[in-house]
Amino acid sequence: MTASPRIPHQFQHQSLSLISSLLPVSNAVFFLVEPGMQHRGAVIFNGCQDMEKQYTQKYNTMDPLSPDRFRDKDTRVATLDSQIAPHLLKQSRYYQEFMLPNDHRYVADLFFRHGGTIVAILSILRAEALGNFTVSELELLNSVQPFMEYSLNTVYLPRRQQERQGFHQQYQLTERELDVLELLISGANNKQIATELNLGLATVKTHLHHIFQKTGVQSRAELVSRSLQRLQAG
Repeated sequence: MTASPRIPHQFQHQSLSLISSLLPVSNAVFFLVEPGMQHRGAVIFNGCQDMEKQYTQKYNTMDPLSPDRFRDKDTRVATLDSQIAPHLLKQSRYYQEFMLPNDHRYVADLFFRHGGTIVAILSILRAEALGNFTVSELELLNSVQPFMEYSLNTVYLPRRQQERQGFHQQYQLTERELDVLELLISGANNKQIATELNLGLATVKTHLHHIFQKTGVQSRAELVSRSLQRLQAG
C-alpha cells in the first residue's frame, strides 16, 4: 500500500467523498468536537483553510448550527434554515461577514455522538445557485448518518486513540506533541499546525524539536516516513 499523508484523517476524507457523491456540494467540512465544543482536526472538501480559521476564531459562536446549541438534543441532521428564518439570517453579521464572502448560503450538518455527547460534525455547504436541501436529500442524509456514526465510534476513533497511545508509549510524547505529530503526518506546515492548535509558531517549533529528540530523527521527512511506516504496520 502506498503511503498517504492523509492516513490519520482517512475516515474524514472518505466520508466527505461519500457525501459529495450522493448530493451536490459546494464545500464541506468534517471536524471532531472536543468536550468544550471546540473544533479539532478539521478536514475540508473543496474549500480553504482560511475559511475554517475565520469560523473557529470569530464566527463559530454566531452560527445557528453551533454544536453547543445541540448539546442536549438527539438531532441527527439539521439545516441552517430550520434554525433561523431566512430574512433574519441575511440581516445577521454571521451571514454578511462570513457566509456571503465565502459564497455559501445553505448548510446541513450531520451530528455524530458517542454516549449522547457530540464528538464530530460533518457540515455540508451550498452556494445560492445550488438551492436548498430537498426533503429527499435530507431523508438520504438521515439514512446514512447512523452508519457513519457507527463507523466513527467503532473504527476511526478507537484506532486513532490506539495509534496515539502507541506513539506515547514508544516515545513518551505528550498529548500536545501527539497533536503536532498527527497534523504533521497529515501534511500540515508549521503555520497550519499553529492555527489548528492555537499556538505560536515558536511554540510549534519547540514541540517539533522535542519530538525530533524523543524519536531520534533529524528531519521532518524522516519523522513523517517513520511515523507512516508505524501506522501502516499497526
